[in-house]
Amino acid sequence: MHRIFATCFLALALTASAAFAADDQEPVVLTTAIAEAATSLATRVDLKAPVTLVQPAAQHGRPLALPALYATTAVLQGYDAYSTLSVLKQGGVEANPVMKGITKSPMAFIGLKAGMTTLSIISAERMWKRGNRMGAVATMVASNVFMAYVAANNARVLHQVTR
Repeated sequence: MHRIFATCFLALALTASAAFAADDQEPVVLTTAIAEAATSLATRVDLKAPVTLVQPAAQHGRPLALPALYATTAVLQGYDAYSTLSVLKQGGVEANPVMKGITKSPMAFIGLKAGMTTLSIISAERMWKRGNRMGAVATMVASNVFMAYVAANNARVLHQVTR
């Protein structure tokens, strides 16, 4: 179990590819399209309907939160790849010295991101199947929090280089 955790932590640390371009620290502003999509989604959601994130084990065996965390990991890793490659295309520089070599090849970088996504999901699944359910959920939450930080930083940098 400790090896899986250590491997996931190391893998996440190596794939945290923060690119930088400018030194000014302006806040990130949501684009109009994202704001409109969020508003549209909020108007479609029935806020009075009960929300259940945990389903009985007899139906699916996993809480709905775990597959949602898997999907979030995939989205965050995908956005990290997109934003990093976009910043590099605009003249930005990869800030993570471990990732500088791999980002020179977009296909290798995307493959690495896909592999890291798969590795974290497989690790969580193995933990779940071995009875370490809290560890599986905690691993995915930690992965998503870390990648959300990376994605937010990349969004800020991407906004700076595309102005």
